[in-house]
Amino acid sequence: MDNRIIREKEFHNERFEKDTRKHLDKYYSITQNSRALYLDLIKSGSEGKSILEYGCGEGSFSFDLAELGAKVYGIDISEIAIEKAKFKAEQKHLTNLMHFQVMNAEELNFPDKYFDKVCGVAILHHLDLTKAVSELSKVMNKNGSAIFLEPLGHNPIINLYRSLTKNLRTEDEHPLLLNDLKIFEEYFESVKIYYFHLTSLALVPLRNLKSYNKIINIFDSFDRMLFKIPFFKKNAWQIVVELSRPKKN
Repeated sequence: MDNRIIREKEFHNERFEKDTRKHLDKYYSITQNSRALYLDLIKSGSEGKSILEYGCGEGSFSFDLAELGAKVYGIDISEIAIEKAKFKAEQKHLTNLMHFQVMNAEELNFPDKYFDKVCGVAILHHLDLTKAVSELSKVMNKNGSAIFLEPLGHNPIINLYRSLTKNLRTEDEHPLLLNDLKIFEEYFESVKIYYFHLTSLALVPLRNLKSYNKIINIFDSFDRMLFKIPFFKKNAWQIVVELSRPKKN
């Protein structure tokens, strides 16, 4: 196991054990629409399907999928994340539909073309993207799809915050750049990218207002118009990635 993988494992074990990022929830209060799209995409047509979730824990979306009747496999590099996920599956009486194991997403131990769907939140930017996407394309069947919610790395204000809070992230993670997105096109015939959160970033101080959700929807609509312009698009905070039709390796 190389040093990068060891660092990631140690960081995420501590994160899941001590919940070191809980105080960041206030910033994610603006992400309701990006998460809603992500959840809609992973739930759609999932009943009875075999689904792999990259990066899992007690707060993962795999439980929503299992409750729909999907057979879900969850992987994470953190042993503590897997322990918490297994415990929650037992509490929810879903162990017959959920299977969790410690695994490196860059070296998947599953048969080729096994999954109908693969998904994950804020996981790809922790990986060697070429290795991860290559593995991803192998384990998806030809009619399958992959959906991810990931941060972008161009916005200078967000990058300033990241540089001031290095203790909250690993030294090896790398929010995706537009050039990184081209890697998806090397392995998939269909690549759709949905951009979110630019002006809406200013709304965090208003999160306790009763009309907060309505205000977010207004700002997100304005952002969608801005994202028609490449300059604004690259400065989005998050993207939803939808991949389908894996190319032959």
